[in-house]
Amino acid sequence: MQYFGRYDTRFDKEFLVESYLYFNKDESEINSTEFNQLIKSKKLKKNNIVGTIFMYNPFVYPIGLNDKVSLKSQGFEFNYEFYSLKIEREIASLRTNITYNSGEIIEIKNLFNLNTPKIDTPQTLISLNNDIEKLVTSQLTVYDRDMNYQDINSLIIYGKFIFFAWGTKINKKEFVYIHDYAQNIYHKCIKTQKKIAFIYKKSAKQQYAENNLFFQYPSESGRYKNRIQKAIKESFSTNPPLPTFIDDLN
Repeated sequence: MQYFGRYDTRFDKEFLVESYLYFNKDESEINSTEFNQLIKSKKLKKNNIVGTIFMYNPFVYPIGLNDKVSLKSQGFEFNYEFYSLKIEREIASLRTNITYNSGEIIEIKNLFNLNTPKIDTPQTLISLNNDIEKLVTSQLTVYDRDMNYQDINSLIIYGKFIFFAWGTKINKKEFVYIHDYAQNIYHKCIKTQKKIAFIYKKSAKQQYAENNLFFQYPSESGRYKNRIQKAIKESFSTNPPLPTFIDDLN
């Protein structure tokens, strides 16, 4: 499997605005230009993309670049071309547990496209929450509205399924607008009539996960790490994938 993405930037903030998992033919790799040919039109996307995985936010760099410093400081050209990305963390977990036919593609979407490992800081979450309140107005946002956020009204989903894996970070009481934004995305996805799938805890039950937008993250560490991996594999053992629980009661 290969991972491809496009970057953009504004006001010294960097965004992974588009990304995809590509399942290789005969284990032979393709380059970024060849990948672009597979999705350069709506018709090609419809033919080649089998589904979508929804994450929280990305933190991934092109192969060969240092993820300890910004892309800009390394002379990266934000030319909106596709780049081959490192397969690490949650993407490595998905590669281990998901198998699709050669040449097929899964699109990765995010609640926020801000490419950072520190999105959970109070300052960042507050600014995101305030931004979302402004999205329906003409007010200037801290993060570029086109680069960082999903346009819910024009959200397009290709393929048969949408697998939610944005974790359990969404705090309804503290960050009301982030919660509403995520909830609107989830409801929009349901309206597409695609197959909805995710991993949830057996103790909480499926309905609780749906009501609270709690969808387990693929690379969570700790007590249930191996169980989550097993559940992802089980979920994707059918086509399209199905909601699957991890047994946190035993």
